[in-house]
Amino acid sequence: MTATVERIQQTAAVDLRGIGKTFGTGSGAVTALRDIDLQVRPGEFVCLLGASGCGKSTLLNVVAGLEQATTGRVDLRTTRPSFMFQEAALLPWLTAGRNVELPLQLNGMGRRERRERAEELLRLVRLDGLGQKRPHELSGGMRQRVSLARALAAATSGGEGDGLLLMDEPFAALDAITRDVLQGELLRVWEATGTTIIFVTHDVREALRLAQRVVLLSSRPGTIVGGWDVPQGDSAAGGPALYDEVTARLRQVITSHAA
Repeated sequence: MTATVERIQQTAAVDLRGIGKTFGTGSGAVTALRDIDLQVRPGEFVCLLGASGCGKSTLLNVVAGLEQATTGRVDLRTTRPSFMFQEAALLPWLTAGRNVELPLQLNGMGRRERRERAEELLRLVRLDGLGQKRPHELSGGMRQRVSLARALAAATSGGEGDGLLLMDEPFAALDAITRDVLQGELLRVWEATGTTIIFVTHDVREALRLAQRVVLLSSRPGTIVGGWDVPQGDSAAGGPALYDEVTARLRQVITSHAA
């Protein structure tokens, strides 16, 4: 058993042990997370699934270093994590290309190299030729593609395959058709780059379409109460049986909390 644990620790891109997070002190304290143990392999795509308010985003913030865990340990064996939110959060006075260049510039990359890299990433998200457009000239879906390219620029600045991309319901604000298209694009980009991805969602169908592994969090305080490996390839959604199983478990978690 000890040898197995050591092997997992050595190969994990993200290794969370006993993570807990409490906001505030005394009678006003709120515990958002409790006893989270999670390991994510390099290049793995993991979805954190759970109802609203269960601590999914808080856990992502802890991994990113935006919040400090109250208890437990976070070990990252990747380059600095890159974050993608529900909103594109692009700088409106910069072009799409310059938005993508920004993390590269902050990382000390030279002008010519970062411009070439930004163009490469925009091609990767199918926005080649649109680098001179400003955010207001792009549709919501296009802005999220620019945001994805920028996140990849930050996540893979040390070389493709060693990055960590944290995604907090990035497609939730988009219409169904655009969301469906961008889910497919994300899978294509993930396969092309080998980036490790942790993706937060409350949508079972989205989780099963995207992830290699789905991890279910309980209602607050969030702790891991279930996990499923998702078949890849033609049966990427895992089929109706897996969807029904995950949905039933999610409903059970929500119902037990409401009771």
